[in-house]
Amino acid sequence: MTTTALLLVDLQNDFLERRDLTPDAPTLVDRAADVLRRWRALGWPVAHVHTWTAEHGDDRMPHWKRDGTRRCVAGTIGAAPPDALAPTDGELVVRKQFYSPFADGRLAPWMAERGVSHLVLAGVYLHACIRSAALDAYERGYTVTILDDVVGTTEPSHAEATRAWLGTRVAAFTNAGEVMATLAGDARPEADGAPELPIALIAGVRHPAAALAPRYLHRDPCRSTRILAAVPLGGPTEVRAAAEVADAARRAWRASAEERAAVLEGWAAQLEAERRDLVELVMHETGKPRRFAEEEAGRAVGHARLAAELARMPPETPVAPGVTVGACPVGVVGLMTPWNNPLAIPVGKVAPALAFGNGVVWKPAPQATQTALALGDSLARAGVPSGLVNIVCGGAGAARAMCREPGIAAVSLTGAVETGRVVAALCADRLKPLQAELGGNNAAIILADADLDRLVPDLVASAFGFAGQRCTAIRRIVVEHSIATELETRLVAAIGALRVGDPADGTTDLGPLISAEKRDRLLATIARARSAGARVAIGGVIPSGLEAGAWLAPTLIADPDHGSPLAQEETFGPIAVLLRARDLHEAIAIANGVPQGLVMALYTRDAHAREIVLEAAEAGILQLTPGPLAIHARAPFIGWKASGLGPPEHGTWDAAFYTRVQARYETEPR
Repeated sequence: MTTTALLLVDLQNDFLERRDLTPDAPTLVDRAADVLRRWRALGWPVAHVHTWTAEHGDDRMPHWKRDGTRRCVAGTIGAAPPDALAPTDGELVVRKQFYSPFADGRLAPWMAERGVSHLVLAGVYLHACIRSAALDAYERGYTVTILDDVVGTTEPSHAEATRAWLGTRVAAFTNAGEVMATLAGDARPEADGAPELPIALIAGVRHPAAALAPRYLHRDPCRSTRILAAVPLGGPTEVRAAAEVADAARRAWRASAEERAAVLEGWAAQLEAERRDLVELVMHETGKPRRFAEEEAGRAVGHARLAAELARMPPETPVAPGVTVGACPVGVVGLMTPWNNPLAIPVGKVAPALAFGNGVVWKPAPQATQTALALGDSLARAGVPSGLVNIVCGGAGAARAMCREPGIAAVSLTGAVETGRVVAALCADRLKPLQAELGGNNAAIILADADLDRLVPDLVASAFGFAGQRCTAIRRIVVEHSIATELETRLVAAIGALRVGDPADGTTDLGPLISAEKRDRLLATIARARSAGARVAIGGVIPSGLEAGAWLAPTLIADPDHGSPLAQEETFGPIAVLLRARDLHEAIAIANGVPQGLVMALYTRDAHAREIVLEAAEAGILQLTPGPLAIHARAPFIGWKASGLGPPEHGTWDAAFYTRVQARYETEPR
């Protein structure tokens, strides 16, 4: 019988506190703690590898000495792991100064005593110590598995190169849930009659997955015990097949601008005709309340109609006598879309791709696969030529395959910053154009002269609609100190009046989060903020009677530290933070003082203050008047800093991504 040991590498506070860690420390710690808890419950061996240096520092690695780095000093809190990952009796603790966990000579004998032949690795950093541990274990004859979702890095490009290199030689990369189920000998959970989805939709044909292919089990956000779908996780084989079909289809299409426009108008009409069914499917899959799903369906139709206009844009622009500039299709584009807007975002990418004559390989988020397949069917019913748009189901493996696939010329992504860093590294390695919208940690600045009666309903709707699962949601409320107490009182009253419940009810403001795992991570985030001195003004609990699903009460947290993870990172849930500022200039500094830069709102009657914010704001989208933020299909959707990379989305700006510029010189023959 094979014995498998878990090796947790360098999960120590000094390493985890780095702001450039991907995934961020709270996410990584929560995932590692879950694996550790389940591993211990099974009674399997666990070893912890910790870097320790002496107080005098003479034993530090040479580059730490050169850079003046002091980390993991023995006896300090920085050298310790988070409480959730602390070793217990019977678990080995290996200490090292450099990279290899085998260096002190205790790990190999410990594993031999327990008959270990299979080593599972998690921790930091993938590009350094995880890599070294895998290589040294492989050299010693162990089978090695790396938990792909429980390893962190501060060097995404190096990590991706490591993943590709180790994955073809040394180690298997897989997610923690799949490893735990396999090692524990668990059967796949009962799907409760849920459909087995295809692994790909290529040229209109649904391709079934192999029986042993890994699957993502998507659970009902409203009732977590119910599995809505078993989603096969595609990879390089499916991506390559889809790219080849898309390329052949777009070369055969050769439609005129008017023909492309007519096809897109037909798709818009088809989406309008199927609107009711699509809304029901979005509510079913994501828990999005009805009125938000209906609004999203309307935006999707609008994107398709606008793309028809884009198709009619002049194909050439004269710039000088005998010189024109043409716009050529990119070829086959790879599209990656999230679950939170499973209609509007995909249509906002697929439609302009077709408008400019491209083929498409589309990977939707696993949680929204059924909606994606329905959109794929709507394309066929609208008369879009077969093979132009192909869907590959899957997760991170399919996304990486799209970036690496030579037949895909460019990639457009909407997703988390963590995902964006990985995709950017892969695309950069292949000189592949990338358009990425990567979320926001958006701020609203409230000055003392603001109309509180008018702004409070707007703020609450923006922060908590669809449980805050929108990249444009306001997450940080930066208020002048003189009105902070009054604003907090009003916000608490308005938040307490929000309706949390059935997404199908047209009066519901907040449905569930996308998963119970996400809810639990947010509860842990709230607990950490409270322990660090922040005050929970309202919420922070699971609503009474809704314990069976992924529900979290809308939460306002007052006065967290500006540099805390809660204030610095996008929670993507029903959590808003209230931050006090002395004046406009400090408010702007707080609003700008995060890695992201998507949306900034300003509430004031002062025209001069608006001018100052216009000049100083580090955000791609500004809201300078009261009212709900309604993103216009003709306006560029663009994030600054960590919120975006590459050309904007939507309107005429789509041409910058979905076409390639070509200078054409035509002179009279001699």
